[in-house]
Amino acid sequence: MAEFSVIKDSEAPRPARQTGRLAARMREYEKYVEQVPQGKAGKLVPARGETPRAIAMRISRAARRIGKTANTWVVDGVVYFTVA
Repeated sequence: MAEFSVIKDSEAPRPARQTGRLAARMREYEKYVEQVPQGKAGKLVPARGETPRAIAMRISRAARRIGKTANTWVVDGVVYFTVA
């Protein structure tokens, strides 16, 4: 089991900032979310080596980061999503 303790905020290390490839990927998915207006759906076809589930999770997380909600679903390996 994990060992839990409470420490002063000043003793906790600062979180690492996202940089490089990960940050670029996060921005890419945020742009996808921003491009889908009400009444429309986005469609993402996974590239080689990507899974539909991973793409659906990236879309959902990107939507949360920009204060929106995404509804994702997968049909025949293709990811579809709407944004609210």
